[in-house]
Amino acid sequence: LAEQQQSKYLDLYTILPSEISMQLAEVSLALGAIEDQRTREIKEEFSSRIHNISEKLKAISAKFKEKSPDVDHAKEEAKSLSVNLDSCGRVLSELDFSVQEFGRRNPLLSKQLGDSISKLSEMHHQTTRLTDCRSNWLKKAVCYLDEYNEMLDFIVRWSEKAKSLLRANIIWNSSVHLQEQIRLYQKIIFC
Repeated sequence: LAEQQQSKYLDLYTILPSEISMQLAEVSLALGAIEDQRTREIKEEFSSRIHNISEKLKAISAKFKEKSPDVDHAKEEAKSLSVNLDSCGRVLSELDFSVQEFGRRNPLLSKQLGDSISKLSEMHHQTTRLTDCRSNWLKKAVCYLDEYNEMLDFIVRWSEKAKSLLRANIIWNSSVHLQEQIRLYQKIIFC
């Protein structure tokens, strides 16, 4: 590094004392170490954010796969999970943009982080598809539940009518007896 500094000044036709050349080399090394440390910290921060989003997406996906006790609870839970999924999508977009910006200064590290974000984006896409499937299933369940409730109401009303008929004093006659009553009634009316 000291030789590089000296050759730089030789190109300018200036002789740099070796003491200053060594100090410049030390400063350059210190700046390099600081830049390396900063790059590691940035990588750790990005990795931590990627891990957090990944864990949130896994949790959302697992929740969508669980069965709910009833349709209303499932609808509320699906709405809440969709909001969380949208939030993860926004954070993922912001993170992707930040990694691209960072990539201008450190392309190699950006490539590694970009691969992780691509996998995370695929995971987000799959979770979104799972959300859509769950939403469609809930819509069908609501329709089936409505049909079931209508049929149940219809059956209950007919059951109540049947119970009231059982309580009534109905005299059941044979068909022959009924036919005689009809003829008698017709004679009275036509006479």
